[in-house]
Amino acid sequence: MSNNKNASQNNKGLRNAGILIGVLLVIILALTAFRGCENENTAADPSETTANPGIVYDTGAVEGGWTEADADAIIASLNEKVEEDYINISMNTTPIFKDGTADGNLMIVNEGVNNYPQVVEITRNDTGESIYKSGAIPVGSKIEKAKLSVDLDAGTYDCTALFYNVDPETGNYLGCAGAVITVTVQE
Repeated sequence: MSNNKNASQNNKGLRNAGILIGVLLVIILALTAFRGCENENTAADPSETTANPGIVYDTGAVEGGWTEADADAIIASLNEKVEEDYINISMNTTPIFKDGTADGNLMIVNEGVNNYPQVVEITRNDTGESIYKSGAIPVGSKIEKAKLSVDLDAGTYDCTALFYNVDPETGNYLGCAGAVITVTVQE
């Protein structure tokens, strides 16, 4: 029992020493940052401070702030951008495949409320292996059934389906949303 007590005391001592070192590092970093800020505010040319002591105001600054109309316009613009990039995802979260080479009931839908075509990729959570990747799915279209890109053995696989918004002109991915799904291969 005394060995456990000594080990516990040693662990507490090590933990306390680690905390003390961490606090000292934070203090040193804070002092260094403060000193760095002080140095940045000093003029490189000493004649600048003697000719015009104090701070130098920006000549382009004008008095005033946001008006309520400006704030409303900014909020509306940000909301529009969020809605534009919003990704609505829809698919069967428990697709079943008769065997590793058969079609399964994926039922991937690119809902009409989306603004972009979507590419869907399914990867296994245990290995990270990609087991399915669609081509671009137009807005308002669906893929009811499809085959996996690999021949999986019978079993149940925890996977992640990632839905990518795709720029229709460049093919670049614009955003991504995902869902955890379970893929079942029966035979």
